[in-house]
Parts: sequence; structure tokens; C-alpha cells
Amino acid sequence: MTKVLFFVDRMLKGGIQSLVIEIVRNINKEKVHIDFLLLDDGNEYDLENTLKDLGCEVYKLNGIWVNTPLDFVKYIKALDNFFKEHNDYDVIHMHSSSKNYMVLKKAKKYGIPVRIAHSHNIDFQTKNPIKKFLGNIFKSFLKKYATDYFACSKIAGEWLFGEKIVNSEKFYVIHNAIDYDKFKFNEEKRNKIRKELDVKDDELVIGHVGRFTNQKNHDFLIDIFYEMYKINQNIRLLLIGKGENEELIKIKVKKLNLENLVMFLGFKKDVYNYYQAMDVFLLPSKYEGLPVTLVEAQANGLPIFTSKKVVSDEVKLCDNLYFIELDKKPEEWAKEILSKDLTRINTYQNFKDNRYFINDTVDFLEEFYEKNTQRK
Repeated sequence: MTKVLFFVDRMLKGGIQSLVIEIVRNINKEKVHIDFLLLDDGNEYDLENTLKDLGCEVYKLNGIWVNTPLDFVKYIKALDNFFKEHNDYDVIHMHSSSKNYMVLKKAKKYGIPVRIAHSHNIDFQTKNPIKKFLGNIFKSFLKKYATDYFACSKIAGEWLFGEKIVNSEKFYVIHNAIDYDKFKFNEEKRNKIRKELDVKDDELVIGHVGRFTNQKNHDFLIDIFYEMYKINQNIRLLLIGKGENEELIKIKVKKLNLENLVMFLGFKKDVYNYYQAMDVFLLPSKYEGLPVTLVEAQANGLPIFTSKKVVSDEVKLCDNLYFIELDKKPEEWAKEILSKDLTRINTYQNFKDNRYFINDTVDFLEEFYEKNTQRK
């Protein structure tokens, strides 16, 4: 059996976390065993228990969250202590950007032969210019200590690793694949969820799934919805997720007198059911790698509108995903959305042809892990 250690900085609800959980759920546990190493931001996340229920050991570097140089010194010591005790893994698979390159460095020091750096984005999560500067410096160390390079899209690979690595035999695009059957359209579930949400049959529901962060651009999303409402009053907005900007967005919604039209649902473990209630999916992000939410929404057959030249073209599996420039005004977004045919489509063949079923990704990883453990 191949032993694999996944590193994720924390198990809050997000696209990376959704992907790694689906990998764990579907991987052949007689061939591959996956454990997790996490940092500690002071919070406990439900998904940590989900991982334990799936048979994973979940290790946490208690009290370690890197914000200052002193934190970084403690982080290095904690990693040393961890890998002294836990160095029997065949593979470490790091789902993080360059800020955590030290995980790979220590894994190399303690003899873990296969060290994968996996890029999931095209920018750093922080807005702090010093942290961004350091993140760009750390990219060279990340490349040095990794043996293999994965990314959710070619553009995400180029951002973190550079063109030379992306064009090498050590680079692989790993699709943000999903369990298609969970997300495909189901009219019975649609009727049930819309009834629970008190949404009328003829109301147009605009949906969004994402953390309330600067990246997801909720402020602009609300502006778009407001302009859509001016054109069509028979409309609702469904927001799924939590985050630091949630209260600010609630204040904005109240100022625009949209409280009765905007539904804040928080996190939903069964998020796949809530796509059923939507009629349109909207994601005007400021930056993305290849969003899992857009894959999920396409599986449901929803018409989708997202940011042009921000979200990679590689995410487009179906004809009803549209790109709009972020520099266009909210009213231009609104008019363009409402001018399209907003009919759901069946996308099964698209997913099959593009190998976006979770089993496609899991089969690749099983083979990759097994084939490369001979390095040990």
C-alpha cells in the first residue's frame, strides 16, 4: 500500500477542500492510504471530522499559524518535530502555494521521496504587499524541493512554477473533477429545495457559492444583481458560503433595500442540492485557478457567467458558460446575462469526453502514486 500525506493549511469549506475530500472518498483504500497535515489558525473545522470518519489520520501543528517572522521560526521547528516522527510516507502531496515550501523541504530532509506541489490558484490569497513579495521569492524554493508539479489548469501552473516546468514531463494538469451524479439536475430535489426556501416557481434564482473574501468579489456581485433587479423584479439571489466580508455584504444589501431578495445560507454540507434551486450561476471573481464551483454548476446544467481573462478558459466544458470582462459595468453584466437563453442543458457527455468525473482523477492519482513510489 502507498502511504500519502496531504498538506492543506486548514480544512475550512472551499474548492481545494472539496476536491481532497472527494479524492479520499473515492480512492481505492486497499491501494492508497491518505493522511492529512494541517496548520492551526485557532479554529476547529467540521471537515476535519469528515476526514477522520473517512479513515484519515489528521495531524495538526498545534498553535502554528504563520503571520510574523517569529511564527515562521516556530513553524520550522514544528515541521522538524513532525517529520522526525512521521517520515514513513511514500508521497507528500502539498495543496498550497509557495508560502508553505518548508513542508517540502522538511519532507526531503527526512527521506520522503515523492514531493508534489499542487497549484490551485493564480494569485496569493493575501493583499499584503510584503507577503506577496515573499511569496514570489519562495516560489524558487518550492520548485527546488518538489519532485513533481500539479495544477488545476495550465495558467495556475505557469503562475506558481513558470513556463519551463509547465512544459516539462514533471508537470501534470489535475482536473478539479467531481462526483457528477451528486450534482446533475434533479427536478424533484429542485422543487423540494425551492419550497424550503420559499421561492416561487416563476422566480429567477441567481446563485453563487464561495467564501466571502476579496477574491470572490461579492461587492460587485451585489451590484450586478441590483441592476438585474431593475430589469426583472421577479428575481432572487442565493448566496452560499461564509467569510470575513459577509457582514459588509449584508450591510450593502440592506442599504440597497434587497433584504427580502437575497438569501444568505452560510455553509452547506449538501451544497449539491442547492444548485438545483438555482436558474443561473454567477462568479465574478477577481482571480481564480480553475474553480470547482464552476465545474459543479456545469454538472447541474446551469447557465454560468464568470470573469473573462481571470478564470481560465480550461474550465469551459459546456456551451452555456459565458465569460464577461470584469471592467464592464454592473448594468452591462446584467443586460448580457438576461439576454441569454437561460435554459439548463444536459452535460453528461461533456464531462465524460473531458474526463471530469472524480474517478478519472482518482485513477490517475492511484497510478501516479504507485508508479513513483519505486523512487524510495
